[in-house]
Amino acid sequence: MPKKIYNAEFKAKVALEAIKNQKGIAEIYSEFKVPSTNLYDWRDKVLADLHQLFVPQTEHMKRQKLANQEIENLQRVIGEITIENSYLKKKLKV
Repeated sequence: MPKKIYNAEFKAKVALEAIKNQKGIAEIYSEFKVPSTNLYDWRDKVLADLHQLFVPQTEHMKRQKLANQEIENLQRVIGEITIENSYLKKKLKV
């Protein structure tokens, strides 16, 4: 049987139900037909990442810019190593 894939909106809705704690896990399971392991995982993810909602957008942009700069730097280093490797192979006739 193929694994069921749930969209983000559904996961958020189910996780919120689990966080509200107004219904038991068994009730949520029977209502949404989602395994309890998924319920716990989604609830825990929401609770762990909740603080990200309050990080200013400018901070997200700074982090993204730094990540992009790091990617560019690593790509440059890979390029340099590739050129050096080609040169050494030619010199050693490998």
